Amino acid sequence: MSPNLSLKIDSDLGSVELVAKAVRALCSDSLGEDALNDVEIGVVEAINNVIKHGYAGQKGSAVEVSVGLRQDRVVIDIVDQAPPMPPDALGAPLYGHAGPSSTEDLPEGGMGLSLIQMTMDEVSYSSEQGSNRLRLTKLIGSE
Repeated sequence: MSPNLSLKIDSDLGSVELVAKAVRALCSDSLGEDALNDVEIGVVEAINNVIKHGYAGQKGSAVEVSVGLRQDRVVIDIVDQAPPMPPDALGAPLYGHAGPSSTEDLPEGGMGLSLIQMTMDEVSYSSEQGSNRLRLTKLIGSE
């Protein structure tokens, strides 16, 4: 059986660090340092986006995070009941595949979805029956 982790947090930005630490701990035996950093950035950006944009920064709504370790990948699902993202929100990353030379070269705000796409190997989004699911996938050995 593959290791799995499920967390349900309140839409409070103060809870995001706890999720990041838990995800990092679960993945630490499967991913190298660079991939761990990528996963942490992707998860933090995704949850921050849900809280800031989906829930308009308001506490009191649920954000569910589940992480599954597979033989060749880490799959992270972030589920919320906020209004759905626009259908074209996951278009091409702002910087394309080459990206800036480092994350330090990125602007301070407005880069959440691009950061997620730059740090993860696969990103998908679906919304149905009032529930949104952002799936982040990091291939093991993709560093």
